[in-house]
Amino acid sequence: MSDSQKIKPAQPEDTDEEEPAKGLNLFLIYSLIALALIAAIGFALMIVAPFYHRQ
Repeated sequence: MSDSQKIKPAQPEDTDEEEPAKGLNLFLIYSLIALALIAAIGFALMIVAPFYHRQ
């Protein structure tokens, strides 16, 4: 194969500017998980507290 027939990989024309990531925001996901854990612990404490204070 000659050099003119080789397939070159496609590269974006504007390599200077980076586009923002289009994936999920990890900070948002981890914040929601932490909030859910705190809510679950609070809910569990509301269930357990009356039995604990009864003794």
